[in-house]
Amino acid sequence: MIIDSRIRGFSMLELVLVISIIGILLAVALGRLLPYIDEAERVGVLTTESQIRSALTMSAAKRIAGGRSATIGELDGTNPMELMLEPPGNYAGEFHSSEAAAVPRRNWYFDLSTRRLVYRKGRPFGNTSDNETDADTEFEVRVAFEDRNGSGSFEPGADELWGIRLHRVAGTEWLAGRKQAGP
Repeated sequence: MIIDSRIRGFSMLELVLVISIIGILLAVALGRLLPYIDEAERVGVLTTESQIRSALTMSAAKRIAGGRSATIGELDGTNPMELMLEPPGNYAGEFHSSEAAAVPRRNWYFDLSTRRLVYRKGRPFGNTSDNETDADTEFEVRVAFEDRNGSGSFEPGADELWGIRLHRVAGTEWLAGRKQAGP
């Protein structure tokens, strides 16, 4: 067997140079890709919110079509995840406020104490501004109506029903998305 003396391995300098270049490329790529994880989380919450709104509308329509429009007020403050055919995979269930800290970030839960649906926002991966908050995002189911008799609650026959809605209550500023810098 003849060994060609011109064939040799990498020198230490060449190896360090290649590793350095790969490290720089990786750092640049991560800096550009990490904000997309935050954006994917935001879009996921908006998609789930839209699905919940559809489920609420379908439930109200089903009650109206079945001649049970007077029961729409029962939806006020309910857990809207119960109306969905399949809750999202990151729905943790129903908890009291005192137990909510055990719910992992990037998960939904229904707070039995406040009667609100809560999304536990994850820690941001990308650059964040000082204005952003890590507050959990909260929603509540509310009956929309014209309070003709001034009672403060929906009363069939006395008040005009407008519909049912999922109301954003707290921590929802981030759902609007990042503001783009203009020229």
